[in-house]
This record gives sequence, C-alpha cells and structure tokens, in this order.
Amino acid sequence: MSESAQLTTLNNGFGALLTNVTRADLKDAEFKSHARSLWSEHRGLIAVRGDDLAAVTPEELMEWSEVFGNIDEQRMAARDHAMVGATPILRIGNITDDAGNRRASFAIVDPLKSADDIRYNPATRRPVWHTDSTFKPVPPIGSVFHCKQCPPTGGGTLFADSAAAFTALDAATQTRLSTLEAVCSLAHHDKKISLYSPAYKTLNPEQRRANPPNRVPLVLEHPVTGRPALYGLNSSTCAIVEKGTAISEAQMDVFDLEGIEDESVQILRDLLPHATSAQFTVHWQWQPGDIVAWDNRCTMHAATGFEHARYQREMWRLTLVQ
Repeated sequence: MSESAQLTTLNNGFGALLTNVTRADLKDAEFKSHARSLWSEHRGLIAVRGDDLAAVTPEELMEWSEVFGNIDEQRMAARDHAMVGATPILRIGNITDDAGNRRASFAIVDPLKSADDIRYNPATRRPVWHTDSTFKPVPPIGSVFHCKQCPPTGGGTLFADSAAAFTALDAATQTRLSTLEAVCSLAHHDKKISLYSPAYKTLNPEQRRANPPNRVPLVLEHPVTGRPALYGLNSSTCAIVEKGTAISEAQMDVFDLEGIEDESVQILRDLLPHATSAQFTVHWQWQPGDIVAWDNRCTMHAATGFEHARYQREMWRLTLVQ
C-alpha cells in the first residue's frame, strides 16, 4: 500500500477521503482492506482521489468496486446506448458520438446557486434526493461513481446520512414510518424524468412487463450495522402505503404511463428538509479520476446540474449487490 495516501474525514465523520491514491493502490490487498474498513467506519461513504486515477480502465474500476460488494451484472432496460462496452458500467452524462447520438444516460438538473440549495426545497422539489434502484426486486446495497470528465463548476453529487437523520427524529415519527412501505416502479421513474428531460428514454410495453413494481420499507435496518435509516425515496417511488396494501392496475397505469405520483409520497418529501440539512450532508465536487462508493442502505444522494450546453460530463457507475 502506498505510504503517500492521506485520510481526511468529511462532515462530522460522515464520509472518508483518501488522497494521493494510485492505480496500484486500487489493486493492493492491504489498501482494499483499509478502504473497506473506512467505508463502514464513516457510515457508508468513501472517496479516493489521485493523479493517475483518470486513466482507470473498466476492469480496474470493477475490481475496485468489488471491495464493497458484488457487481450487479444486469443491464437496465432502455440503456444499451449508455453502457461501457460489454461491461455492466453505465455512463451518466451528456457525451455524444460523432453523429450526435447520446452515449450516456442524461437528465437535466438545476445547478446549485448557493450552499442553501443543497437542502431539499419543498416548493421546487429540488435537488432530487434519492436512494438508487429501489424499483429492483432486490435493491442494490451500494453504488460506485468514477469521474472521467467534469465541468469546471457544477455537476457535483450530494450525499446525506439517512441513518443519522432517522435517529434524530422523535420516537412517534420513527414508529409511524416503520409501518409504511414505498411502491417503486422503473416505468414510473423513466416517465417522470422524461417530463422534464424529453430526450430521456422510457420503457416500451414489453420492458414495462419485464420490470413490475417493487416494494421497500420506509425504514430499513442495515443488515450489518443494525442501524435503521430512512429509505425508499427514488424517482421510481409512486406511492406510500401501509405495508401490504394493494395497488390497482388502473392506478399503476397512471403512475407508469403519465408519470404522476400519488400524493402519499409527500410523507417522504416532508422529511427531506430535515434529512438533507447541513449536519447530515456532504457536497462532493468531482475531479477527473475521483471514485466514490456509497452504501445505499444508509445514504441518500442527489445530482447537481451544470452548464450542459457548454461543458461535458462523463461519469461511470457500477451498482453493487449482496
């Protein structure tokens, strides 16, 4: 393991940053073990940064990601154009090929105007704070982002400690939330995003049938640490119900085909100003080469926008399963 790597903690112990990291470090067994321990110690958020990490290959990124979990090999529907070769790495950003065709999954997001914009704004419903892929039958345990290119300003990622946010709630609210679950649908997710990003691809009928809605608890107990955390908010979340409550086919058609979410989702949205306040959050401003891994079971995140007509952004994302 390189002796030059330096550790910095982020917000009150939420998040760890290792700088002066090399590609050789990413392959080193001792360094991997150290990083895995830091990830757990610092509540499911770790970043590595180094001068030569921008040259990380898909194979190197996949090997490093396996420090934190098994890689989800399944490619998501309607995203073949955004995959890195035959790998399970998804490109996110606004890059195109020579013919102008999109080579990444891209949603238009508002840039931050000040640090105050990190906290969720109920009036604008921004930033779009969420947990990844709650619509999957077995939601992922974590995600890994690697920056290939980024704008000089904007285009950052926000992280929130959803376990600490839950712990800070009063007992009555904690008990009430524990009786509820979120109905999550990939078709709803894609349709909802397409309403403000018209180029965003939606599912065809066959893809929708292959991706039925899933349900997740609003309070998730971490299987390793035992800590409960706020959970279940994703652009796919179309309703909040008492555990086991049925949703009709007609209701799902409205959610999936019109991108309209049920007013019950407001239960979660009402919690977001609390959960995304300064004591729980980190604003990560990307540099080329950065790799960040986070634990989806106890961490929410959100994208921040940039001048997408002027600059390019390319991120590689891997999803982790148990």
